[in-house]
Amino acid sequence: MAVSGVAPDPLLTAVPLEIPSPSQRAAIEAPPGPALVLAGPGAGKTFCLIERIRYLIEQLEIDPTRICAFTFTNKAADEIASRLARRVGSRAEGVKRRTLHAFCAELLREYGAHVSLGAGFGIADEEYQRTVLRRLVGRKQPHRKILTRFSVHRLRGDQLYPDDARLFAKYEEFLAKRNVVDFDTLVVKAAELLEKTPTSQDIRNRWRVILVDEFQDLNPVQYRIIYALARDHRHVFAVGDDEQSIYAWAGADPRAFTSFINDFALTSPIYLAENRRCPRHIFDLARRLIENNPP
Repeated sequence: MAVSGVAPDPLLTAVPLEIPSPSQRAAIEAPPGPALVLAGPGAGKTFCLIERIRYLIEQLEIDPTRICAFTFTNKAADEIASRLARRVGSRAEGVKRRTLHAFCAELLREYGAHVSLGAGFGIADEEYQRTVLRRLVGRKQPHRKILTRFSVHRLRGDQLYPDDARLFAKYEEFLAKRNVVDFDTLVVKAAELLEKTPTSQDIRNRWRVILVDEFQDLNPVQYRIIYALARDHRHVFAVGDDEQSIYAWAGADPRAFTSFINDFALTSPIYLAENRRCPRHIFDLARRLIENNPP
């Protein structure tokens, strides 16, 4: 589902990987300020994000330490770091590149006391979470499904059934008594820190530019973090695919696109019109299959 209007059909020829296409150049060299770049798989979204950082450093002369780029996996963060180092050399080391969860954990290690987190708090992985649920409800319960319901409740606001609500309260109490947080709590507490504490302004002042990869996978609380970090300088560059979200099951919400456009008063997104991965016959076949999808 496109955000506004209809995205142009991709040109059905692959283009050289290191040379920006016309639409990519429009994204890379967009004026400082909010920019939303939309494209499907193979259109070079991550390439645009990396080249945007290079443009910021080399052409706009922005201090790399004032640039913060978010990815959704550690692998993607490492890939961006490697590719960026090849493009801008040692200056790439100053750019903060983190997954949102890693960024939140780092921020809360420094400022956790402002949102009632104890020093040296532990972080629960999924296995630890399941161990907690086994303690609370036994071994035969569908622990993964329960944890998913907890996530969409906290991150998207979905209501819990009464039994789940009572279990959730016990689960949070169990973690709190042990000074442990899970990944969802990292995000919730970081949003609270950036929105409701006196130190939030000092944190926001650290960066002049925010960049976000895979924007379609943001959940509402994660979007609040991006908005809080960028609302003053309004220099935020987001790339994503508004027709897919692989993390919808865990709270990702496509309404983040609409929120972004409204909150930053964007007139229109930038569409990447050329494909950088697939030859014509692959695209032709894919489009014929898509045309048969139910509305």
